[in-house]
Amino acid sequence: MADETYSFDFLRQLARLQGIEPTDADLGAVQMFLTTILPGLAAVESALPPDVVPVGERVPAA
Repeated sequence: MADETYSFDFLRQLARLQGIEPTDADLGAVQMFLTTILPGLAAVESALPPDVVPVGERVPAA
């Protein structure tokens, strides 16, 4: 079962505060991202060497 922190009711309330009326499918996708993908990204980031610069922060070659 998904983390209760990210229940459909909680996510729906947050969306409504933004003026959005999500479907259950939308909420399921957000819930999966928050409970599965987001924690995995933190693990990838911590495994990178400290001198790796994020793509958005690279200065283009002249």
